[in-house]
Amino acid sequence: MIVPGYFGEKHVKWLTRIEVSDANAKGFYETQGWGPDFTTPTRSRIDVPDSWSSFALGELNGPIEVKGIAYGGDRGISRVEFSSDGGKSWRVAEIYYSGGNLAWSLWKTQWMPDAAGDYMLVVRATDGEGDVQEWDEGRGPFSGVAGLHEIGVSVTG
Repeated sequence: MIVPGYFGEKHVKWLTRIEVSDANAKGFYETQGWGPDFTTPTRSRIDVPDSWSSFALGELNGPIEVKGIAYGGDRGISRVEFSSDGGKSWRVAEIYYSGGNLAWSLWKTQWMPDAAGDYMLVVRATDGEGDVQEWDEGRGPFSGVAGLHEIGVSVTG
């Protein structure tokens, strides 16, 4: 049995029996402090280029392609945004494959660095209900719950 839009921990994956209860019973993960909201958060990540890739500005034949994936659970993805300045400013990336609800969407953008230096590339997604991923200092960059994925890129002269 699968519950669309929820983490796998909340799914009943290997059904061996069904127990009917008139009370809200906690499962294995809930008794360990997980939950109570197991709704899959909107998440996105940068897959290309690799973290701390190095590019020579004088050798670039054009913009650098930045690509990744985004997922919004059963809400789908309506928009992906990219930042090359650590999240100070954003621009819309192209969703070139919209997997629809319950599937990963593929996104890409072209980025041309202005000058040599180290850059923090960041991505954020907006789900189909209009909710935008947000940064939370207390979460790691891969948390997905309230984190944003970022990678460093080095550009030489």
